[in-house]
Amino acid sequence: MTFSVKYRAVRVCIKYLAPFILLNCAVLFWLRNLRGNEAPIESADQLQKFESRISWSNNVVPTTAAASTFFQVDIQSRAPIGEYLWNHLIEGKKELLSHQVIYKGTKTVNGINFTFQSGKSEIISYSPNLVLIIDGSSSQLKQEKMWLNDILISHTPKTLFLVILGDISDCSKNQWIIPYLSSNGGSIDAVFIVRDKLVTDESEIFQWPLGVATHRDFPLFFPDEIDILSQRPFTCNFFGTANTKGAAILRLFKELNLESLCYLKMSNTTGFYGDYIQAVSDSDLTLCPASELGSSAESYCIYEAFSLGSVPVVEEDVAVDNCGGDPLRLLKQHNAPFILVESLDDELGDVIANESRMNLQEKIARRATVINWYANFRHHMASQFIRVLKAHINH
Repeated sequence: MTFSVKYRAVRVCIKYLAPFILLNCAVLFWLRNLRGNEAPIESADQLQKFESRISWSNNVVPTTAAASTFFQVDIQSRAPIGEYLWNHLIEGKKELLSHQVIYKGTKTVNGINFTFQSGKSEIISYSPNLVLIIDGSSSQLKQEKMWLNDILISHTPKTLFLVILGDISDCSKNQWIIPYLSSNGGSIDAVFIVRDKLVTDESEIFQWPLGVATHRDFPLFFPDEIDILSQRPFTCNFFGTANTKGAAILRLFKELNLESLCYLKMSNTTGFYGDYIQAVSDSDLTLCPASELGSSAESYCIYEAFSLGSVPVVEEDVAVDNCGGDPLRLLKQHNAPFILVESLDDELGDVIANESRMNLQEKIARRATVINWYANFRHHMASQFIRVLKAHINH
C-alpha cells in the first residue's frame, strides 16, 4: 500500500513537472540560437520565460582571496576618474567625513586591503603602497605636479602608482610623466592613463578607460537592475548642448523624421540631466557623436549606454586626433558591442532602418550581451589594476 502511494506521487510529479523542465530547455535553446526570421515576443508569459533564463551576478569583483598575506594600499584621488575606479570598477563604498571634507572608504579585494580617499582637503598617507589619481589636464597639471612632488619629498612609498586623466588638448604635454617612471630612475612603478598614446607594451604604462561621468553622479548599475525584457519606447536618444554638433543632430532628426522615434534633449549647459538615465534606459540605441573639437571619440556617453543596456552608436571619424592614435582602441581590443559609424550624417538612416528590422527577442538577446559585456569589462579592468599592483608589491 505504501509503495503504491509513493508510486502514484512520483507519477504525479513527473506529469506536472516534466513539461516545465522541457519548456525551460526549449527557451534556453531558443535564446541561444536566435534568428531574424522568428516571430516577436508578444505576451507576458513569453517574457517571463525569457526572464527565467537570464540570471546575473552582482559581484563582478571578488572580495575574498586565498592568499595568506594581505597588503595595504591607499588610493588618494583628486580627479573624477578616481570615483570611477573606486565605485564602478572596484565596487567600493565611501562615506563623507564632514569634519575633513573628504570621502573615505575601505574594501578588501584579492589580498589587498584598499583605503580610498577623495576630496578637496589635503590628504596625507604614509602607506608603503600608494595610488595617486590626478587630473593631468592643462588647467590642473601645475597643482597636481606640486602635490606629487610634495608626497615624494615628505614620504616616498615603497611602491607608487599613478592613474591620470591625460591632457587631450595636446597629448605631448603628458610627456612630463616619463622622468618619474622607475625605468628612468623615478619613483612611479606603473601609470594608468586615460586618452593618450604613451601606451606601448603595457609593461609600465597602461591605457585606462574614461568611464562614466561620476562628476555628474552617474551611478553604478548591476546587470540585474536593468530591465532588458520590455519593449523600449524609443529607438534612440541624444542628449547634447546647443553647439555646432548638437545643432547638426537636431537637423538630422528632422531630415530623417526621428522626432517620434527618438528622444532628443538640448541644453545650453553641460550639466547632468534629471531624465537622462531614464531616457537611455528607454532607448535601444544611444547616439554618441564625436566632439566637434575633434579631441576624442571616447566619451562618457559610451560607457553610460553600455551600463543601461543601450547600444552606443559611436562616430569614430574624428577630424583631429590630438593624441595621434585611435581613441577607441581599448574598447576595440575588448570587442565592445557598439555600432561604429564614420559619420552620423551619412549613416544614421541606415542604422535606424536596420534597427526597425529587429524583433523584440533579438533586442533582448543583444541587451543581455551588452550588459554582460560591460560587467565583464569592468571586472577585467579591476583585475588588471590589482594584478599590476600585486606584481610590483611582491617584487
